[in-house]
Amino acid sequence: MKQNDITQTLGQRLQTLPSPPTIYWGNQNVPESAARPYLQFELNPAQDGSGISGGKVQSGFAQVMVVSAIGEFETAANTLAQSIADLFPFELSLTCDDGKLTITKHTIPMRGFRDGSDWLKAVQIDFVVV
Repeated sequence: MKQNDITQTLGQRLQTLPSPPTIYWGNQNVPESAARPYLQFELNPAQDGSGISGGKVQSGFAQVMVVSAIGEFETAANTLAQSIADLFPFELSLTCDDGKLTITKHTIPMRGFRDGSDWLKAVQIDFVVV
């Protein structure tokens, strides 16, 4: 399974958020002037499956980072992170090219943290594609 197919499958689902903020993909620079909140998406393949099912198995996780302004209550970032987690429930199956992508763990927002003038809240989406 190609990483581009996995990114597209997860990204299309992510874009179904009600009023989604701007999403910056792994190969994009975020402009200094980017309006907050915004999302950063990164794909992290963990196994290429080359020795399993003729190379047709791919596992890993996607990390979606909610980036919001510092100095506000965490409420908006928490709400957005939970909305993302709700899009990717445990055992959700999505068509991915000619295979099936399945969410392998309960998707929950992680602990938030400060990064300069931003508040970051990660959501990890674990998957396997067969």
